[in-house]
Formats: sequence, structure tokens, C-alpha cells
Amino acid sequence: MNEEQRITVCKTSVDQIYTMLRMSPQTWRNYLVLGRSVIAHIDNTSFMQQPRRTVEQSWLIGGLQRLASVDNANAEVPDVSNWCTRQWATVLQREPQNVEALRGLGSAWLSRAQPALLRIHYIDGGSSSSGGSSQWCAPSINSIDDERQAALAVREAERRSGTADYVEAKGFLQPATEYFERAIAAATAQRVLSGDLLATAAEAYMSLGNASSPGTSERFFRRALQLLRAATAIPGYALGRYLQQYLDDYGRLVE
Repeated sequence: MNEEQRITVCKTSVDQIYTMLRMSPQTWRNYLVLGRSVIAHIDNTSFMQQPRRTVEQSWLIGGLQRLASVDNANAEVPDVSNWCTRQWATVLQREPQNVEALRGLGSAWLSRAQPALLRIHYIDGGSSSSGGSSQWCAPSINSIDDERQAALAVREAERRSGTADYVEAKGFLQPATEYFERAIAAATAQRVLSGDLLATAAEAYMSLGNASSPGTSERFFRRALQLLRAATAIPGYALGRYLQQYLDDYGRLVE
């Protein structure tokens, strides 16, 4: 089997992974061996070093990254996710405005934040990001009658924001939002901006708001709402049920 034939076999395997992710994502663990086999065989070819095959490379990396992050809050797959991150970095070095690479790196940082965000959820009763089906909690916009209780609540939130889980989450989410912003800028310049990219970036900002202190979280939630509003303006794109409800409930804050 020559190199091109090996590459074709790897692409067929990744196509199977994409099919599984669409049809039966709950079986993702059964495909880890296949994903790792793809990595081992691709690394023995020159495929990832061929500059004219960026579209194919992005498709392959994207499939493996999704495999590694199906349930990243509960089961990490560091070898696969780290390989994908290295490959995105290589693509980005070659093409600094590559939208898929920028988005892929943003997604990598967002995935790394998931375990800490899940712990935050259990600690304070809030919600955190976990991919497309996640839920979040915006800071309350209702006034509290008892000013003393309000002050105590703010102090407690400030205290929590400096604890280990919050600091860990912010350390991952800040670069995630930076990469997503770069991806949005590049996609806008190239006229390929998608609602899905905007919504994913909004999720990262919502999570960053949940992990931040009351004094800084508002701007992150506002940016998330701006992105969600922009996503709804993309022809043919519809937000998921939760994100649409979030926008309906809090969208007036950015009007």
C-alpha cells in the first residue's frame, strides 16, 4: 500500500467517526482505537505537511477533535486532543488567517475548561459550558430588596472567583475567547462567517462570565449576547433551543 492509499484509508476511517458522531455519539468510546490508529498512520505519511491539502487536513483534524471532546467534562482523551491541537497550530503557522485552525484552537481551550466548569456547577449551583448541549446561568438582573444580603452575596461571589476551579477555568477560557475572536475576524474578512462559529464563541463567553467575578462578568455576558444576536442574523441559521431562550430572556441588555 503506497502513501496515498494509506491516506485514503485514514480518511475513510474519519468519515466513519463523523457518521458515528451524527448517528450514535453515545458509542464514541468504541471509536477511540480507530481514531488513534488514524493518528499513527497519518503521522507516518507526509499528509499533514502538504500545504495544498489544508481543506482535507482541517476536515480530518476536526473529526478527531470532535471525537476527543464528545464527553470532555467526564472523560478526557488527552492524546487525541493534544495531537489535534498540534496540527491546528501547524496549519495556523502556515496560514495565519485560517478560520478552521483558529476555531479549532479556540475549541481546544474551551474543551480544557470543561472539568473545572463542571466542578463550578456543583459548587455554586450555576451551570457551565459543555459543548452544544450546555446550559449556563447569567448573573441575576433582579434587584435584591435587602442590600445587606446583596452585599454579602457579591462578596461571596468575589471570594469564589479566586478559588482554584474558577482560576483554572478562566485560564483556559480567556485564550479560547481570543482565538474565537480571531476566527470571527478572519471569517468576516473572508465572507465565510457562520452562525455556528458565532454561537460557539458565545458559549465560551458565557462560560467565562460564569467563572469570573461579579465585577468583570457583565462584559462577558454582554459579548455573548452580541454574538448570539449576530448569529440569528445569518440567513438559514437557527440557534439551539437553550441559546435562543437565553437571547430572548437577556437580549434586551444589549439593545
